[in-house]
Amino acid sequence: MLMHIVLFTFKAPWSWASLEAIDAERSTRAHPNHIEEIKGWTCGRNITRRNIAADFVVIGLFENRETLDAYIEHPNHQIGVAKWRAIADWTIADIELTSDFTLNNGLLSVLQNINTDL
Repeated sequence: MLMHIVLFTFKAPWSWASLEAIDAERSTRAHPNHIEEIKGWTCGRNITRRNIAADFVVIGLFENRETLDAYIEHPNHQIGVAKWRAIADWTIADIELTSDFTLNNGLLSVLQNINTDL
């Protein structure tokens, strides 16, 4: 299982007050409705007011490299990429959850139960 993490930072003069930002966010939130390779999906706006903070984050779960690659090439994802490219820069990291180089100490089980705790 792979965790795909993307951190978006708005380019000047874009912000959450921009209609383009709202449109890019809506597109990203809808990806799981259109891309079957997505096994898990979390995305949201940053709430931290620090100079080093990103503005938006995406965390996706994928079975393997092949399904992640299929997602990356999927037309619906490419629509979102075009929207974000116009207004933001981003950084990604892909980690293999079962790797000897990855520590997962309860995070996924906590995320799984978050909706039932609310």
